[in-house]
Amino acid sequence: MNNFVLPALVFILFASCTSVSDKSDVKKAELENGIRGPVKFLQEPERYSSITDKMAEYNIPALSIAVISQGKIEWADIYQNRNFADQQNLDSTSIFQAASLSKPVTFFAALRMHSAGEIDLDKNIQAYLNDFVLPQGKQSADNPVTLRNIFSHTSGIRPGGYEGYDRTDVMPTDLDILLGNEGVNTPAIEVITPPDETLAYSGGAYTLAELALQDFFDDKFSNLMDKWILEPAGMTLSEFTQPFPASESGRVAKGYTFSGDVVEGGWRNHPEQAAAGLWSNAADMAKFLLEIYNAYQGKNSIFSQSDIKLILSQERDGHVYGFRIKRIEDDISLTHYGGNVGYRTGMTISLTNGNGLVYLTNSDNGGVLGNELLLSASQIYGWQHFKQTNVQRDEVSSETLRKLSGEYKWNNQIDLSIMFDENTQQISLFFPNGDEYKLTPIRGDEVDFIHPNSGVIVSFSENDDLQSFSLYDQKAVKLEDKTDADNK
Repeated sequence: MNNFVLPALVFILFASCTSVSDKSDVKKAELENGIRGPVKFLQEPERYSSITDKMAEYNIPALSIAVISQGKIEWADIYQNRNFADQQNLDSTSIFQAASLSKPVTFFAALRMHSAGEIDLDKNIQAYLNDFVLPQGKQSADNPVTLRNIFSHTSGIRPGGYEGYDRTDVMPTDLDILLGNEGVNTPAIEVITPPDETLAYSGGAYTLAELALQDFFDDKFSNLMDKWILEPAGMTLSEFTQPFPASESGRVAKGYTFSGDVVEGGWRNHPEQAAAGLWSNAADMAKFLLEIYNAYQGKNSIFSQSDIKLILSQERDGHVYGFRIKRIEDDISLTHYGGNVGYRTGMTISLTNGNGLVYLTNSDNGGVLGNELLLSASQIYGWQHFKQTNVQRDEVSSETLRKLSGEYKWNNQIDLSIMFDENTQQISLFFPNGDEYKLTPIRGDEVDFIHPNSGVIVSFSENDDLQSFSLYDQKAVKLEDKTDADNK
């Protein structure tokens, strides 16, 4: 596929079926043409882009977006990039993989089950399981794994996410996944830290909850979600069906890789429905957020105000049941992101004023645009929670940049790499999933860099001769070069 940028006229915009006020039309146009990056370089003019131009720049085929204002969906649209000639026409009924946005939807369904007296979130998970016995790890009879600590990511179960399965593969069962049986691409689950001790994002824990709910109610997970959350919230286009039927493939916005190629088969199946299996679009996810907002405000909702306030009181390390929670003065917001192969998603809502945004993209490149949408909407609509980072460029010699190249171990767990490009005279940070962050040198206390598309700062320490760097307040240490080690 050719990656050249075509004029904006080759893009197609499908407008939502409902009319919007003149004021919201103006704001919508501002956002469509006022996309700014998360980083503002001081003493340099700021440049704005359109949504369609950014989709071309980042090689994103489609975007589903909804803007929430004062407790109502102000507008929702689908944008398509016509550079992707193989992409089908999408409309307001098209659905995307919501990826990890599946997790809070699952949790809030379970919360309704708990409030109805059907289940107890604080009961030992084993009580809800038929055939699977959770292997003995760091849990105990006095401190068991429960649905509550699973949903709050404090169960102690091994962290990690899911890659999904090719549509031609035999889809494993939940039991296969939990046991790590042959044909499964993730390890068996294990309780590696005592429950409630550590916050660690665990997809495997959600699959355990998925099996437990199915065992207890003796029903398919997708049916349970329809009954307890999707239908009550009016999410009429959403479903947890896995595998998704080929007969309905016309509804699906097919996923695309970083390189702009369609995912084999159009998408990957996710038997891990609770963690990653929801199909939805921005308007439906906005309805879900509004149920949370209305409950917090004491308005008519499928949730109770007391349940929402109890959840917010259980904040831990800036998170609450998978949401990132942010408090600025009297304003409280909840934000969640997701990523499956071929899809990047995100959503945010202020519980104080009912302002928010949902985006779903069908591209591995969609996270960058998502961040810019949140930041730009924050500026245009007057939100408090997404602000630009102001920095000043600096200069770093080619010799120093070359020295930074190498393999690093981050937080004693994750392999990262820094590579220097002789042509651009720039270094890039590479993550295990293939994400590349091209870094720009900035003035700071150490040898500092920033990723302009995300605002992420990488700071190399001069105290150890640039042999380590800080990322998200965690240290990455340079590994000894194998060639150099062999020569010693």
